[in-house]
Amino acid sequence: MVLYQMDLSRFITVYIVQLCMGIIYFIIGLMILKRDTKRLNQLFATFYLLSASATIINVIYVSLFINPVVKILHFITYFLFCFAIIYLLVFNLIILKSEKIFTIKKHNIIAGTYAALLFVLILIPGGIIIDKSTDWKPVWSLPFLIYALIVISCCAIIPTTYFSIQIYRKLEDKTLKKRWAFYILATFGYFAILYLSSISNFLNDPTFRLITSIAGLSLYGTAFLLYYGVGRQIKK
Repeated sequence: MVLYQMDLSRFITVYIVQLCMGIIYFIIGLMILKRDTKRLNQLFATFYLLSASATIINVIYVSLFINPVVKILHFITYFLFCFAIIYLLVFNLIILKSEKIFTIKKHNIIAGTYAALLFVLILIPGGIIIDKSTDWKPVWSLPFLIYALIVISCCAIIPTTYFSIQIYRKLEDKTLKKRWAFYILATFGYFAILYLSSISNFLNDPTFRLITSIAGLSLYGTAFLLYYGVGRQIKK
């Protein structure tokens, strides 16, 4: 019954792209922790595990037709995808400045502030509409989209990109430099899909949703590029 009501683009997005991506991200996250549980490993693995959790919640809510449950679960899904980035930012800051300078306290302040700003999204009146009138697909209002893009861009994506480039410029070893370039490329892929998905929810256009779903296939490459670029290096 659920599959009959679901169009092609959403089926591809949820049951092929996101579910399989979630499984891959979950496995890689565990692999990183298995290598070592030091702070850098924990941070990098948390990025993977949060992204994996978001996909699992998404798969759950897409099969439900109950409000406000689906609205809340959709928000949690988006929140986790966005919040995962902060762990890449902290990861970069520690590599750039060391664990002694960038303490757990500073990490918690940044993560807590970012989480609070993201939480404001759920308080925007009419920000998310997801019910029978939208064919149970999330449709965002313009204020919701603008606020979301401002927060994730200014607090997570731009800083993460900036510090990634700073690290790249400081690396002298050619092999490390090459691997870090893969890491940067992978983060760009993740950010691009996050932007596309956000815009897609605002436009609510079937063609654009399908394009976003197909583009989402790049997240498979993102998962492995991140791991190849950095994940394999942060070990004992």
